[in-house]
Amino acid sequence: MSLKKSGLFIFMICLILLSACSGGKLGGNNSNLTGNDNQPPAQTETTPVKAIAKGEIIQKNEDQWLITTYVDKGEDSYVDAYWFKLNDSTELLDKQGAAVAVEEVPIGSQVEAWHDGKVVEISPGKTNAVKIIILDDENYSTAVHVGRAAAIRFALDAQTELGGTWAIKQAALDSANEFWSVELVQQQHINQPITVRLNAKTGEIVPVPAAENDAFRVYTPRPDEELGPVFHVEGEARVFEAAFSWHLEDGHTILDEGHVTAEEGAPGWGKFQFDVSYEHASQPNIMLFLYVYSAKDGSIEKQLIIPLKVPKELIKYSTDK
Repeated sequence: MSLKKSGLFIFMICLILLSACSGGKLGGNNSNLTGNDNQPPAQTETTPVKAIAKGEIIQKNEDQWLITTYVDKGEDSYVDAYWFKLNDSTELLDKQGAAVAVEEVPIGSQVEAWHDGKVVEISPGKTNAVKIIILDDENYSTAVHVGRAAAIRFALDAQTELGGTWAIKQAALDSANEFWSVELVQQQHINQPITVRLNAKTGEIVPVPAAENDAFRVYTPRPDEELGPVFHVEGEARVFEAAFSWHLEDGHTILDEGHVTAEEGAPGWGKFQFDVSYEHASQPNIMLFLYVYSAKDGSIEKQLIIPLKVPKELIKYSTDK
């Protein structure tokens, strides 16, 4: 082979190697294998993430929904909260998988919520809603007109003094007594839930009793309250012919007693009120008893006991002279 041909052969080999190292294109490095320098890289497909398995819609702000859940971890319990942004691709479904219109989903609804895996880590977090499933089941007793979502909504509307992000710790229907009990909690006060009780027929907020059983609801006094020598008792009773008895004792002596007729007899709840008075007690602890006498044998039934405290100046121990 001549020197000229040998040089040409070596040049061709170098050209092939240079082309391979530059990605098949002379002129340098290029990671875009399409050959179009202006084309953006392919978008990575996101994987939907179930952020909340069972939570409630707490606020709605146009196309953004605040959804929270109370996560029960004992002493380490916390509130998980996200603002979900809805768009045209967001799936909004009922439990059977049927599509639901945005305007058909009220605040207070219980939901399962999925996002696109991208979260702005603030409190609450911000993310895009991929799928939201409505979990509510409104098949309540015919005596009940207010559903779970409405009860939660009424309870949230009543919170005007304390700002912040709420979560629902519990929402329970007592169908026998026709009321909803809604427990609300905030992360800043995780161990101090607020209980709201609502009439299950009207949605009206009613006082939470200080003490109660199947026959009595006492709103005042509260257990372990220091009272004396005169105090007022208010509540409701559901007893036969609206009549019941009460007494105050210190474990040794009956300090005061009486009989009361409520405004209504069973099966309804009748309001009542009465005053109690005593001069002194033999110890720091006294107890208020409410009860009825059995029509069958005269025994005491449906007894409710409320423990109370005595002011120091009204304690006269049995050994005192």
